[in-house]
Amino acid sequence: MLLCKQAEKGVPLQANQVDWLEDTDEEIDELKLEAHYIYMAKIQETTNNAVECDAERVALANLIENLILDTEENKKILKQLKKSNASLTQELKKCKSNLEESNTTRDSCLIALQSKQTELETYKTLIDRTVDQS
Repeated sequence: MLLCKQAEKGVPLQANQVDWLEDTDEEIDELKLEAHYIYMAKIQETTNNAVECDAERVALANLIENLILDTEENKKILKQLKKSNASLTQELKKCKSNLEESNTTRDSCLIALQSKQTELETYKTLIDRTVDQS
């Protein structure tokens, strides 16, 4: 550093000092160039990472949009299913009511039939007695 300052002030240097300074300048230039390449590589890497992040953001946004659309479609389907369920529940109530009515009618017919059967057996018994007495 002292040699650099002396050279800048115009102090005469010895030949070996001048050679050393030139070598040092070349090394410094090479180090600067290498540092520049490393810096440019880091900028490129950062740019690539930013592009990748942007692509991931776009993919994530698309995924979220698809999920929202799927959710809305599922809500529509759920609404249709609820309507169908209500309709089927109403139909089931009607069927149960008709079945209960049919069962009541069947029970009434069965009671009437049993009554007629009892009456018929009574007549048979009377006929049998009448035939036996004659």
